[in-house]
Amino acid sequence: MNTDRNIQKVALIFFFVVGLIHIIAHLMLTNGYMVQAAYAAKSILEIPFILSAAVYGFISLKISFTTSEKEHKLANIILIILVIILFAALIYLHLFIPDRV
Repeated sequence: MNTDRNIQKVALIFFFVVGLIHIIAHLMLTNGYMVQAAYAAKSILEIPFILSAAVYGFISLKISFTTSEKEHKLANIILIILVIILFAALIYLHLFIPDRV
C-alpha cells in the first residue's frame, strides 16, 4: 500500500508540473508569444499530461477500493490494462488525427 501512495504522490507532482507548463504554453500560443516553441511544448506535453492524470486517478481508485490485508493482483492487472489502453488510444489519436492550426 505504501508503494501505491508513493506512485500517487509522484503522479500528482508530475501532473501539476506538466499541467502548468501545458497551460502556460497554450496561453502563449493563444496570445501569439513564441508561437513555434509554445506549439511544440503544447504538442509534446499533451500525452504526458493526460497520462499522469490517468495514473493518479486509477491509483486513487485502487487505494480507495482495496485493503492492505490482501494482495490485489486482479486490481493491479485491470489498472495496468486500462492505462495501457488509454495510452495506446492517445498515441493513435495524436498520430493519426491532425491538429487544426
